Amino acid sequence: MQLRAEHALLLREPRRSAYVAFTQCFHEVHALHAEAAKAASAVAEAGEPDRGRLLRDADDAYERAGERLHGELQQRQSAVTVEGPPVVTTAAFEAQDALLASRVELSRWIRQLERGATAEDHERATDDALLAVHQPLVCFLNAASAALAEDGLNL
Repeated sequence: MQLRAEHALLLREPRRSAYVAFTQCFHEVHALHAEAAKAASAVAEAGEPDRGRLLRDADDAYERAGERLHGELQQRQSAVTVEGPPVVTTAAFEAQDALLASRVELSRWIRQLERGATAEDHERATDDALLAVHQPLVCFLNAASAALAEDGLNL
């Protein structure tokens, strides 16, 4: 029993670090998506000179989010996968999938705006997708918390 408890303690810090780093990067990517969506939503209200600037702002935030998502967040996801346990890894993949789904909707909306369409349907779909990211992230956090709470004595 003592060995199991010591083993759980040894696993706790690397896991905690991996989970926190993944969560922080996840929030950064999501915030950049929200920034892009805010700029995109202002496009419909804007006049011609501001429209181009707002579209560039939306596209810039979208691109920065992509760089983080396809770089650092994937690295953080890999660390979570290595640290485990499988229930946490699965939850992290599900959260990342929700983030990718919101990214797809955001991209569609920005591209429609670039073509000159109002794209109200895409705006609603993007808002829904950005909100839908919350639940899978909460599931990841709950799974991570449960994994860290494991004391090695109740195996």
